[in-house]
Amino acid sequence: MKKLTILSTVAVLFFITSCSTDKHKDEQNQSEGTHTSSDVSAAVQLDNGSKWMANIETTQGIQSMTKMIEGSQADPAQATTSLKENLLLQFTDILNKCTMKGESHEQLHNYLLPLKADIEKLSASPSAEELESIKSYLTTYYTYFE
Repeated sequence: MKKLTILSTVAVLFFITSCSTDKHKDEQNQSEGTHTSSDVSAAVQLDNGSKWMANIETTQGIQSMTKMIEGSQADPAQATTSLKENLLLQFTDILNKCTMKGESHEQLHNYLLPLKADIEKLSASPSAEELESIKSYLTTYYTYFE
């Protein structure tokens, strides 16, 4: 648990220092509130009706998180605290490898903040509903990014 707390703190600090605009600070504060991914997903906008170009590492990270969730859904005994930790590690990896710039970068962060909040809310033994909610949100990535 201590490792998870340290990991979450490092991820938040990295996120804040890599994106220091007031807009990102406001988004961070919102993600710590009671919003769920479905509430905030409306904040992600398309690029004049087109998808944003994402770096390959981000797309691979989203795919990896989806596979983790699917594995836990297939074998509920696997859905433990380590799932939450592994999802947070992958989330941190996405942030660390982010090379996007400009508006596509802003939109990616609009997408990622509610995802992080949902991952952090996962219980030690996530329910099928918790897992399905995160999996469903992960699939919306492809609505906004390619």
